[in-house]
Amino acid sequence: MSEQELKLHVPASAAAQVEKALKKAKCETISLRAMYFDTAERELAKAKIAIRLRLEGDNWVQTLKMPGSNAVTKLELNHNRPSPVLDLSLYAGTPAQAALLKLNKPLELRYETDITRLYRRQRTRKGTLEIAFDTGVIRAGELELPVSEVEFELVSGSPEAIFEVGKKWLSQYKLILDLRSKSQRGDALAQSAANIRQANAATATEQIRDSEVRRFWAPRRARAYEIDKQDSATQALVSVTTECLEQICANAGALAEIDTLGVVSVGRPEHVHQLRIGMRRLTSNWKLFAGLSWLPDQQVRDDLRVHLGKFGATRDLDVMLAGVVPILTKAGMPAMQFSTHEDGATPYDIAKSPAFQQWLVRLLEWTVLTPTTDPTTVVSDDTKQAQMDAVDDEALADLMLTEQACANQDSASHATSEASSASVAGGGPLIIPLTPLPHNRPVLRRLLEQRLNKWNRQIVRHWKTEDKSDIEAYHDLRKRIKRMRYALNVYEGLRPNCNLGAYVKKLAAAQEVFGNLNDMSTALAFFSAHTQSHPGAWFAVGWLTATLETLKHQADEALARIPGKIHYD
Repeated sequence: MSEQELKLHVPASAAAQVEKALKKAKCETISLRAMYFDTAERELAKAKIAIRLRLEGDNWVQTLKMPGSNAVTKLELNHNRPSPVLDLSLYAGTPAQAALLKLNKPLELRYETDITRLYRRQRTRKGTLEIAFDTGVIRAGELELPVSEVEFELVSGSPEAIFEVGKKWLSQYKLILDLRSKSQRGDALAQSAANIRQANAATATEQIRDSEVRRFWAPRRARAYEIDKQDSATQALVSVTTECLEQICANAGALAEIDTLGVVSVGRPEHVHQLRIGMRRLTSNWKLFAGLSWLPDQQVRDDLRVHLGKFGATRDLDVMLAGVVPILTKAGMPAMQFSTHEDGATPYDIAKSPAFQQWLVRLLEWTVLTPTTDPTTVVSDDTKQAQMDAVDDEALADLMLTEQACANQDSASHATSEASSASVAGGGPLIIPLTPLPHNRPVLRRLLEQRLNKWNRQIVRHWKTEDKSDIEAYHDLRKRIKRMRYALNVYEGLRPNCNLGAYVKKLAAAQEVFGNLNDMSTALAFFSAHTQSHPGAWFAVGWLTATLETLKHQADEALARIPGKIHYD
């Protein structure tokens, strides 16, 4: 069977309210104690599979979960068991058979969960769902991780139902989106427990635990995309959006202290940096796919810029305090006292804010509900963007006309079929025949290559239309280079064996120089604004002004090394 659910973390401050909300109607409570199994090498976890034995009240249930078609869907296989004995023979002939037969090591108990669930069903116009408030712990060896989350699981109807209710609860009780399953958290906890057991006895226990805390809540970096070459442009965009969303949510969760509030602070500037990378990957992907696929609503795209700016303000200060100020101090700048995040919204405040969390859920909703087929024409609110930022204009027109012709052909075939059916009064059931797509249907690879080629030309020809005396022109070029880097990651996800190494290396070198230039420029603006209150800031202004001229020269040299044409093979 397929399971579809939305899961939100419940902060301690909201737990009583969530419980009260559930108890407004008849509820039930059940104790859920589960044992999760995997090999010592985590073979199931690496395959994104979880298998457990759970005592549900007085009954044992064996469950295997595998990834489904989207971020909220799982393939779930349940079997009642007479006792806590794991029976793998139950999966013969199921989608799980192949993965289980590949295991090289025997399964063993890895971690356990001890949960109390308060739950009830709720009917909406769009479907029936079960709302469950889970509290308890995940346990691996001597380590425990608290669980406090509310799940909205679809029982029947449209997935719209779980998002409709989930968004209302999020706003009302200030909940936080957490894409990690209990099995994902348990697997990471079990790995920490194993690392502590295996550590050298000479190493202080406190040092080991501190190391594992840093590892467990380490910043979540970008991972390689995996795109099926047969995917439509929209399917590809949904796939890469899901990866970006997971990166953003993981780092936002650490910043919001969803596991650790009041115990240990794990949010770091690097979490902000990686979260912003995830958001910038999204903006790059939307521009890359504009006019080729369905995009999230304009409001979702606009809100990204708002939240990116808020996190960016904290990031700029972090970079300056940690990176630029030590350089200036070494160069001779007098010591000065600077403002901190306490003077404004902190990353913690922004990450847990209902506005940001609502945006995350709306983006997740888009990945689940958007059509998988591409539009046959450019979506109306993206027409201007597509015209301004399209692939080679004539080529795009030809390609889009080809798709429109395909749509027209399909419509004509459909009309002919209907006319034929209508002419046979009292005939058999209406059957619309399969019409295969024509061979000249534009493939995603070719569309992306044409757009990337145009973006590359815009980069290498930048100074033909821009003024080098304008620092903003350098910043615009930096953004184009960064956008290209992120877009190439999409292409590599579609064609993992492509040969872009030499081009990417030169692009990365340019991005580093332009990034340094941006950091110094931001610092110059900061110190220039503080010369009245901090006379020592004049030293920074002079030093940074001279440094910027050197960096501009280095940036021009790095740009000149970027080839005028991309070779993909």
